[in-house]
Amino acid sequence: MVTQIRRNKFFERIIEFNDLKKADPLINNFVNTKSKIVLLSLVFGFVLIQYLLSQVKFFLPDNPVPITLQTFGILMLGSLYGLRLTLASITVYLVLGVVGLPIFQGHNGGLDYFMGVTGGYLIGFFFASILGSFLSTRGLRSGLSIWAMLYANIVIYIPALIWLSIFDFSWPENGKLLSQAVYPFLIGDFVKLIFASLIISFLWKISKKTN
Repeated sequence: MVTQIRRNKFFERIIEFNDLKKADPLINNFVNTKSKIVLLSLVFGFVLIQYLLSQVKFFLPDNPVPITLQTFGILMLGSLYGLRLTLASITVYLVLGVVGLPIFQGHNGGLDYFMGVTGGYLIGFFFASILGSFLSTRGLRSGLSIWAMLYANIVIYIPALIWLSIFDFSWPENGKLLSQAVYPFLIGDFVKLIFASLIISFLWKISKKTN
């Protein structure tokens, strides 16, 4: 009897997963994404929000990379927007920053800043948002969004570690790449991930009630 119940729940999850795969991005349940004006508003809305989130920061001792709320914005972007809209939004954000608009943390911008110690993390934001959006539109949404966010968060560190390994910024110290460039941020990442997934799950519940 217990085995049968478990099997039924298992197949229910499979059915639910397949249904979610067919769903539109979460943002489509709240606005008309076929409108060019709406799309532009969403893109530059993200840029503005990401700029504001990047200014909420603090530095750990002897660490040039600050802890910010940027990761929270990236996780929300991937879970809210569709793949193309996510790609457009993160690309516009990074390009505007690279050409000199002071929208990165500390009101920084420009190619020199982008090529600095935080450049790998910024590149990681690009790939993380794309992966998060891809996974969200393939079924990891609503209550499962935390998994899409987890995978996306991990991806942020891959370009960052490669970047710090290639270029010499006198940081991290030799043999301390992970202990200085990854581990100090994990607790904050976990907290941001939890809050982002709760918000996304709540928005999915609202969208189901209103549609």
